Amino acid sequence: MRVTSYIIGDDLHLEEETAAAPPFHERLKDGRPRWIDIVSPADDELRSLLRPVVHDDTIIEDFILKERNLPVAHSEKELYFEFPIIRDIITFDHEYISFLCMPSLLVTIHDHEIEVLNKLSQDLCLHLHLQRATVASLLFNLMAELVEKNYYLYMDQREKITKLSDRVIKGQNSIDVKTILKLKKNIGRINIMIEDQLYCINTIQIYEGVAFDIGKQRRNFSNLEDEVRNGFRFLSRYENRLEDIHKHYELMLQERTNNRLKVLTIVAAIFLPLNLVAGIYGMNFEHIPTTEWEFGYHAALVLMLLVGISMVYYFYRSGWFK
Repeated sequence: MRVTSYIIGDDLHLEEETAAAPPFHERLKDGRPRWIDIVSPADDELRSLLRPVVHDDTIIEDFILKERNLPVAHSEKELYFEFPIIRDIITFDHEYISFLCMPSLLVTIHDHEIEVLNKLSQDLCLHLHLQRATVASLLFNLMAELVEKNYYLYMDQREKITKLSDRVIKGQNSIDVKTILKLKKNIGRINIMIEDQLYCINTIQIYEGVAFDIGKQRRNFSNLEDEVRNGFRFLSRYENRLEDIHKHYELMLQERTNNRLKVLTIVAAIFLPLNLVAGIYGMNFEHIPTTEWEFGYHAALVLMLLVGISMVYYFYRSGWFK
């Protein structure tokens, strides 16, 4: 387990507290707002860390320590929710960051290192500053940074769909329908993620209690909600484009199959009269025309050749080879 503690300084920058400082439940007595980031904790470690500061043990046992329960829970002095992100754009697996809000403390819990959070904490320590020295302001900055990463997912999917569309329009044979289905699956998983994100943001805006005071950050969270809702519009357009590509791809395959059947039909039509002539001359009759003629065999071959050429010409004039 890695635990990093930050305090909001007077200049509205974050200040990382040293490992030599007292246990963080002792530090809370000064009333200054803090952020505790916990990575890869074991259950017993979380219990010993949170029980001194969490007033309702059910928040710990029934929500924080459970794999996935309800995305939001609250008690008299705590607000808990699980905010989803997509950590790996290869597998598109969801990862949930647990947020625990208390009057002067924000706790984030996650199983893996989150590069976005690490970079933001460094920036807030060195370059950026908060609007206000409150847990609400800190929470907004963390969630806004996570939501901003959604656009990278949207742009990545849009680029893949555009490339796929160009390949389908050009009629390239290397396209696999699994590529289309995989993109549909990825967009579906992004949709699920932003649905849960939207639920968390809505909960924060309507929550009323001592655990979390949204204060003057309400407008910022409202703008954040609009930003997440824009994701639905992006994904809806992408889904429609994918559906069009899928239909176009199926039509292309159908046309390719029809062309192959057309060739087989032409070949069969050309050989049908030739088979008829060959069948007639294969009969065991005593008197067949041209059998007594010196050039009868050659005449039959020429006849069959003329029939074949005339049928090819007829099909060409009829547009079958287009």
